[in-house]
Amino acid sequence: MNKLLNILLVCLSMLYSVYGMNPTILVVLGCADNTIQQERVDAAIEFINKSVSPIKLYVSGGVKNALLSNDVTEASQMASSFDDKDVEIILDEKATNTAENFAYLKRWVLTNLSTENMPNFVITTSDYHKDRAETIFNGILPDIIPVWNLSKSDCPNCWTDERIHMRNVMADIHLAARIV
Repeated sequence: MNKLLNILLVCLSMLYSVYGMNPTILVVLGCADNTIQQERVDAAIEFINKSVSPIKLYVSGGVKNALLSNDVTEASQMASSFDDKDVEIILDEKATNTAENFAYLKRWVLTNLSTENMPNFVITTSDYHKDRAETIFNGILPDIIPVWNLSKSDCPNCWTDERIHMRNVMADIHLAARIV
């Protein structure tokens, strides 16, 4: 019974902190697939529209093949979708995968935030991507418990592809550790 009560209290405090007046860092993970990336942006906009707390938007995503491309970064593409929102936007244009998204986020957190006044974190990604993203997040930022804001994806192969990507999670975390 005590364990259930503790879980309930943690959930209630997370809901209050996310939907209350504590600031929220809304992290939006980019994607090389423009349709999936737009689904994530739409989910983030919906979150912003429902939120009553101040939000800082952290959009993360570089260009996968930056040496071969002059493309605009995923982060820049996403940021332009939030021009009409009253949010501060932080761009991470270096990350080229999920582990790097969170490694650069950790670097930003360590540089710009204090542990005494840590804001709430909400991670926006796709439904199929959540398990891998959460495993990587916990491996890189183990002291932060985020709330997950998921877009629904109609990608037919993404769920299968994620099972393949899950095999590399520990190696991805290890490689991303060099960033922080």
